[in-house]
Amino acid sequence: MCYEPSMNGAARIIAIALLWASGALADAPAASEASRGDAGGSGAKTEAPWCTEDVEALSEGMCHYVPDGVDPPDTLVIFLHGVIKVGTTWQYAQEQAMKRMAKANGFEVLMPRGRIGAGSKRFFDHYTWPNASAAQTDLEKEVIQEWMDAKALLEARNGRAFAKVFVMGFSAGAYYSASLLLRGRLPVQGYGIFAGGGAPKNVERWARGTHPKVPAYVGWGEKDRARKDPVRLAKALRAMKWKHRAVGRRKVGHSMTDAQVREAVTFLRKAN
Repeated sequence: MCYEPSMNGAARIIAIALLWASGALADAPAASEASRGDAGGSGAKTEAPWCTEDVEALSEGMCHYVPDGVDPPDTLVIFLHGVIKVGTTWQYAQEQAMKRMAKANGFEVLMPRGRIGAGSKRFFDHYTWPNASAAQTDLEKEVIQEWMDAKALLEARNGRAFAKVFVMGFSAGAYYSASLLLRGRLPVQGYGIFAGGGAPKNVERWARGTHPKVPAYVGWGEKDRARKDPVRLAKALRAMKWKHRAVGRRKVGHSMTDAQVREAVTFLRKAN
């Protein structure tokens, strides 16, 4: 079973670029020309590295950060970004946010890149995640294997397995996180779903047999135009008696705040 976000909610939101603002991941209008990689003023566009300079690039499309000065954390977060237009560096704001959140909450973080062509035709030139069934058939195995290979590399470096692995998704990444959660697709210990992540019609019936039902945190802002989707997900989880915490914040828009991440990590650690 697949899930695609509704055009009335997330599709309007994910058409907007991402930038750093007010200590949160938030949507905002277009990136500047300087971020689009104009090679030598010739008019040719060259894509910038996926990983910003102060995080480690495990591969071309896999960024990694571990806080300095402490033993390797026992918790790994796999962060799924919002839509990123090809030729921009919109992802850097999200990487910087996750770096700060990793420091504050004591986790190691992987920040993989989505796939071009994984979304709808409207977003053909964006990196995003395989929510539709066709994209899942074509891409999901490869996408997930990339994450698991990076996790295995970090565990080999650390000399031990992670005690807990959480997937956290923002915006378009939240919808894919919800899909993975409801389908029981990954061997992880929990999900953090922010500013997105609805549930398809009749999910209460087909997801009842999905195992294991790992805990989930669902967070949204009451000022977010896409808020109906995470609210729907929270209602579905409640109907299925799925262990979760759902929190809407009155003054928050389409964003993923430090406070939400702190709350999610605390809940997920205690829930396991």
